[in-house]
Amino acid sequence: MTRKSVKPPLSGVVLAGGRAGRLSGRDKTKLRFGRQTLLERTLGILDPLCDEKLISSNSIDNYPGCRVVPNLIEGQGPLGALHSCLLAARHPNLIIVATDMPFISTRALAKLWQEREEFDVVIPRSPDGMQPLAALYSKSCLTAIDRQLQKKNFKIRSFFPEVRVKVVNCLDFPEIYHKHIFLNINSPDDLEKALALYTQTN
Repeated sequence: MTRKSVKPPLSGVVLAGGRAGRLSGRDKTKLRFGRQTLLERTLGILDPLCDEKLISSNSIDNYPGCRVVPNLIEGQGPLGALHSCLLAARHPNLIIVATDMPFISTRALAKLWQEREEFDVVIPRSPDGMQPLAALYSKSCLTAIDRQLQKKNFKIRSFFPEVRVKVVNCLDFPEIYHKHIFLNINSPDDLEKALALYTQTN
């Protein structure tokens, strides 16, 4: 997708809530990769694909060029964040990405958009399993999500049996989904590994 391309009617969401307990409470959004923070990097990955960018956070007050969407009710985790962002998004579909996935790519996210057809959820499946924090969701999921929130079932995949889900098998597209693409940073070891990989590839 070139800079001159018209962006699809798609909202992009960076999940930026919470601090990492195993990283001594450090704010993941401010961890640096090269000259960018993780938040800047993730927004840059969404930018070529999404004409609206949202940041899901209860701790960031504002951010240039983005809308910050706090959770309507705290304590509901990523499912509550998804619910709040689906309500706030301008477009019928949105892609969410956790801010601690430094190797996710625009191309990988664009593949989800291309596969959407009439599905409510398009989710990649890597050898490590489903990746619900790097997936496409439709506003048509809202009713099913709301039911799970009312039951206090905050697992992000809890509503999947009630909606149409398309699974994208990453092994079918090795040119797009390399083995580190969903690596996320939850511990000092994860951070050390990610920085080493970043140094090797840049």
